[in-house]
Amino acid sequence: MSNNTTPCHRPFLSRVADVYLNQERDNLIDYCFVFPNKRSGVFFRHYLAKSLDGSRLVMPGIMTISEMTADFSDMVEATRFEQLFILYNEYRKLSDDVPTFDQFLFWGDMLLSDFNDVDRYLVDPHQLFVNVKRLREINSTYLTEDQLDVIRRYWGENRAEQDIDRFWSHIRHDAAEGDVQGKFLKLWEVLDPLFFNFKKQLEKHGLCTQGMYSRNAVERLRSMPSGELPFKRYIFVGFNVLSISEIKIFELLKVRGIADFYWDFNSPAYALRGNKAVRFLENNVREFPSLYDIGEEPITEFPRITITGVPSRIGMVKAAGNVLAQWVKGNEIANPANAIDTAVVLPEENLFIPMIHSVPAEITAINVTMGFPVRHTPIASFVSKIISMHIRARVIKGSDVLYYYEDVREIITHPILRAIAPTECDEILAAMTEKRLYNISAAMLADKWPATSYIFAPVLNQNDMEEVYAYCHMLVTSLLDAVKAHRDDKIEVYFMQGYLAALEELKQACDTWGISMKELTFFILLERAVASASINFAGEPLKGLQVMGVLETRALDFDNIIMLSMNERIFPRKHYTRSFIPDALRRGFGMATEDFQESIYAYYFYRLIARARNVSLFYDARTVGGKSSEISRYLSQLLYLFPDAKASHRLAAFDNPEVKEMPIVVAKTPDILKRLDAFRSEASEKRYLSASSINSYINCPLSFYLQYIEGINLDDEITDYMDSSTYGTIVHQVAQWLYEREAKARNVKELLVDKKLLDKWLDNRQPLDSLVIESVNLNYNKLGEGNLTPLTGEAHILADIIKIFIRKMLEEDKKFLPFIFMKGEELIIDTMTITPDLTVNIKQYIDRVDRVKLNDPNGSVIRLIDYKTGGDKIVFTNINQLFDNQITDRRKAVLQLLFYCNAYAKKHNYKGPIQPIIYLFKTISTQGITPIKYNKKELLNYLDGDLNNEFMSRFKETVAEMFNPEVPFVQAPDDHSCQFCNFKAICGRE
Repeated sequence: MSNNTTPCHRPFLSRVADVYLNQERDNLIDYCFVFPNKRSGVFFRHYLAKSLDGSRLVMPGIMTISEMTADFSDMVEATRFEQLFILYNEYRKLSDDVPTFDQFLFWGDMLLSDFNDVDRYLVDPHQLFVNVKRLREINSTYLTEDQLDVIRRYWGENRAEQDIDRFWSHIRHDAAEGDVQGKFLKLWEVLDPLFFNFKKQLEKHGLCTQGMYSRNAVERLRSMPSGELPFKRYIFVGFNVLSISEIKIFELLKVRGIADFYWDFNSPAYALRGNKAVRFLENNVREFPSLYDIGEEPITEFPRITITGVPSRIGMVKAAGNVLAQWVKGNEIANPANAIDTAVVLPEENLFIPMIHSVPAEITAINVTMGFPVRHTPIASFVSKIISMHIRARVIKGSDVLYYYEDVREIITHPILRAIAPTECDEILAAMTEKRLYNISAAMLADKWPATSYIFAPVLNQNDMEEVYAYCHMLVTSLLDAVKAHRDDKIEVYFMQGYLAALEELKQACDTWGISMKELTFFILLERAVASASINFAGEPLKGLQVMGVLETRALDFDNIIMLSMNERIFPRKHYTRSFIPDALRRGFGMATEDFQESIYAYYFYRLIARARNVSLFYDARTVGGKSSEISRYLSQLLYLFPDAKASHRLAAFDNPEVKEMPIVVAKTPDILKRLDAFRSEASEKRYLSASSINSYINCPLSFYLQYIEGINLDDEITDYMDSSTYGTIVHQVAQWLYEREAKARNVKELLVDKKLLDKWLDNRQPLDSLVIESVNLNYNKLGEGNLTPLTGEAHILADIIKIFIRKMLEEDKKFLPFIFMKGEELIIDTMTITPDLTVNIKQYIDRVDRVKLNDPNGSVIRLIDYKTGGDKIVFTNINQLFDNQITDRRKAVLQLLFYCNAYAKKHNYKGPIQPIIYLFKTISTQGITPIKYNKKELLNYLDGDLNNEFMSRFKETVAEMFNPEVPFVQAPDDHSCQFCNFKAICGRE
């Protein structure tokens, strides 16, 4: 038993059903009940049957107002495509300067809406589209008597005259009178004949619009004897804002005494003076009274209302599920197995699926009245991505197109294609990543992965609608076959069949009306057709929890109501009126304006909650970009304008107990130790440690484990710009090629570099330019080796910068002339003994090895040079600065070079001096070659003093720790090492 003391109210439709059963039971067969929507008619039939309690009765007619007006016509409502195409054809006949259909599409939609309103509001089109040359002749006579009568009753005696003046004043204030009148002149002169020719062409083909149905119904009712009407009385139930055609239908039937009207006009909110919800309703009640009193006392109390802000859209849905569970537990929902007394209203239809999954298990039946929008299905998103790819594709010479990497990736990572062709998806992604293909050729995709060629087939002539249609048809039918073969998903098959039907409908309409368009326009119309479609779920409509959209709630009442997304711009929804007819002129002719929407939504809201016992309203309370989501105006009204509502307001908070961050620790299990053993010298399948892997371990042992033990490689994102890694590779390669290719040309192992050689390179730019172009094409444009295709755009600009750096390097090299270039990219593969029980494999690439004479004229020094394009520190005072991972600017590059020196000396059994040196290209133009300094002294020989002994001791300690089974792989102690780490998202440091 519920503890709720809020009074119960019988549903409005139930009262109307009862009063007619009591007063007109024997005549109902001759009556027709007309409703604003189908759903209210279904519930009305339910209440009639319930009141009959098993006794027999031939049901009255039950229909919507749209169905009623359509019954007065023999014509068929034209599809949106047909209306648009006929309108365009008629426009072409009237204009010398004919735009293409692609240009016409945007404002063609506006014209259709305006023309439909002209009919719905019984506007005299000749007067509305009057030539501006008759401006001085315009007066109140431009309104018909019907319109004047309605406007006076709705807006007051002087409204029509006032709006004439306001309209023309508005024009003159907006711009210079002559300019604006010139614009109106051209528009109105076209619109007037276009309107009539459009309607004439529709009628010729037995077609019409909703507005034409309405105007035709009024005209037929004016001339049709009452005896020819199919029913003896029409009862209009649950209407609110009426168009002028609806008002005239009501009046014509009322005058004949064959109409009755029932208005849902009972809410405590309506007592507030000036409430926009009753702006039109008050006039309706007065002009169209009811024959019978439905016996309902005024509702003076609001239901029990709770308003909850939740900082998440999905959080709202979950909170709504909790409320349903509480209502079940508290017996507010009388019968959970058939919760027909409870409704969940979704102003945002894309919350439908999450809401369905959040309904508590006790509620076993759910009735969905709103239908599921096709545009929210997986197939819809997949086809949309394919269409987007083609729209953004770039046609190249020949018969090929280039697709953008992001578009292709979106498609091959989509669940539908991955289920159909998983191997091909993996291979395409791997190829794009490995070759860093930002643009992917359709020919390449078709040649290497034919199983997906139907998706990536190019549309070469985007102006040929036949080719566009052929591609779309092939795509949809191929997807349909693939889905049937690989997934056997009946729902997806149904979705695809809906796509195919929409495609064929569009093509048939184009053929019928002789319309041609470009690829983009065809895709837009196809997506528009799919976007308007919805999937209706089978089930008993009058059983179970009612999940519905806002429009489905009209004239319905529920004991328990949940409404989600009660935010401004969602409820009420922000409407942007696209119309050629200004608001001022619309008002003057009695047509709907933007402010109608405010009255409509206010009425929907306050009417819906009036008879409920429990109302739970949720809004998104998130703060985005420092700006909080705005609560719906109706919630603010409940809180501040209606204190008697006693609405409770709270902000829901997620229960996030403070959790102490614990470092991630990976213990060295026997399996991990076995994989580590691959780095040992005795391993059969050898792996190698490098300076990079050692630095990775020092920075973060966990990162080392993920990359080098688990083998996880998170590829860098492919971009349309040159990233730092590619840039560094090109600089290294050009610096290497310059000396190596000269040595090869001279057929010498070691190259003597003198002033003559460097001057040749510095004076003649062509050799260096060619090397840079070749390297950029190889590493950035992915055009293969030896390609000298001229560079463009960003690549050209960056190539010029690289040339400057290399030329500066050559100028710095002059300071050491003459010297011997010994090797570029020298590979060292060797072993290194760490402890008596541990010898590891090592592999190093040294950027450059040369031999120079320094201060000693009789001796020389080998230099191991590392090229760096970053901002590495090369000055240190103690070894700790090389190995301590808590030092922000740890000298990683110095550690790397000292490691190189030891490896090089061991491999070559070299006992002489070796100087580690770093070419910092970032500062080479301003600071030249800066030597490594240890304790403020230039490091000329890595063996000087005790430095190398201390270095190798710490180095071996680090490697020994890596293999110590008692020391786990742990996360870096702080996040300064995580800035450029590929794994920071995995370990929560992002």
